[in-house]
Amino acid sequence: IVVMLNVILSIVSVVFGINWGGMAGKSINLTSLSIYALIIGFTGSIFSLLTSKMIAKSTMGLQMIDIDNPSTNLEAWLSTVRELANRAKLPMPEVAIYEGDPNAFATGPSRSSSLVAVSTGLLQLMNKKEVEAVLGHEMTHVANGDMVTMTLVQGVMNTFVVFLSRVIGWAVDRQVMR
Repeated sequence: IVVMLNVILSIVSVVFGINWGGMAGKSINLTSLSIYALIIGFTGSIFSLLTSKMIAKSTMGLQMIDIDNPSTNLEAWLSTVRELANRAKLPMPEVAIYEGDPNAFATGPSRSSSLVAVSTGLLQLMNKKEVEAVLGHEMTHVANGDMVTMTLVQGVMNTFVVFLSRVIGWAVDRQVMR
């Protein structure tokens, strides 16, 4: 990620003639700092979105379900996701089960590359109608593109944090510490 950020910052510096050194010193170049904060703020968010499905699979211990060839009644029943996807006119997401407290989530970079997962705790605690409602809720996240929306919100927040932290750091360094 750090290498990717450095490459992006270098390309932007060359193409637009921005001197990142102008973000510190006796004065502060707020234009350069704004561009820097945007790049830093959104690169991490976009990277998180693009890798979210892979990270969920590798860190959550997901048991991927082959809806077309279920091996248990539970797996066969989770074909409910296909019905929900068809009703919403969405591509079929990947489906998974994981060990844990009652919970469910949807992730993925796009509607056509999404993942819906439910925990064993949720499956044990709720009846089929309740689980179907939870799956419908998760499919609504997919249909609405909530993962992309949250990426944009996260990028804006990251941008403000980077920008404000640099301005406050500069002010403390130059004005308070002299």
